[in-house]
Amino acid sequence: MSDMLEIVKEKYYEYKIWIFIILLILAAIIYCAYSHQTKEVQQTSLSSSISSTSGVKKSESSHENRSIVMVDVKGAVKNPGVYKITSFARVQTAIAQAGGTLEEADMQQVNLAQKLTDGQIVYVPMRGETSSPVNNGSTSAMSTTDNEVINLNTATVVELQKLDGIGVKKAEQIIAYREEHGEFKSIEEIKQVSGIGEKRFEALKDKVTV
Repeated sequence: MSDMLEIVKEKYYEYKIWIFIILLILAAIIYCAYSHQTKEVQQTSLSSSISSTSGVKKSESSHENRSIVMVDVKGAVKNPGVYKITSFARVQTAIAQAGGTLEEADMQQVNLAQKLTDGQIVYVPMRGETSSPVNNGSTSAMSTTDNEVINLNTATVVELQKLDGIGVKKAEQIIAYREEHGEFKSIEEIKQVSGIGEKRFEALKDKVTV
């Protein structure tokens, strides 16, 4: 029996170093696994934080881009008045806010797709009207007389076509330029629109304003 114990003791001392090495290796594996898991959790948390911050910034940017403008809706609408409308909305939105049009409204003279700006007047003419009772900032697309002056910053496609030599395509180009570059700073700036040179400008300059 004592011989057996001696053999066991010898084997224990012989393999003691190997047992210690194995335990050390296991400890290293457990530590690496734990560190990797902790790093993944930290990265996930950081990613979520960045996504959340990005979402807030996008929300703030979206809010800024969707500011409110005040628009005065007049003429042949059911409920004329001043309305708060999201910026970059169109004339048709303002008319809808005013309850829609009356049966007598002449919608052939109104550009429903025109963008709204703060302080703008949207005038819906009655059938048979030949001039607009409002001129300052009006969005009316009514017929113009020889003595009328067209505001380049508020005129619709229909109004612009009342100018000599301006057809549908050229009127759309003028509005496209205005939407891209902002309001005209002077009547001379209209020469920046493709196809409007010095000669055509001379024919238009007394009929336009800003």
